[in-house]
Amino acid sequence: MAIEIKEKSGMFEVLGSISSQNMTSLKNYVESVILSSDSIVLNIEKVNEIDRSGAFMLEKLYKNAVYKNKIISIIGRQNKKITEMMMNTKTHYILSNDRV
Repeated sequence: MAIEIKEKSGMFEVLGSISSQNMTSLKNYVESVILSSDSIVLNIEKVNEIDRSGAFMLEKLYKNAVYKNKIISIIGRQNKKITEMMMNTKTHYILSNDRV
């Protein structure tokens, strides 16, 4: 399944699934937004599935943003559809406690 990214008031909402097949397009999109902004809010609460490579890609985006002194908030801690994979890959720490 493809992903869809919608911008709402400066927040980027991801819909669909994040997988090895489509993670490059999400990565490129988020990296381009980070270049032109000091902070970004990425909402993954409506993602219906994530695989290992997708979880690790989000972690890499998070670490790269921190390295560049940018703020990235990834909203999705309450999304039960991705919780297990994020816990299994030990990438759940990147998820913000805030809920939209």
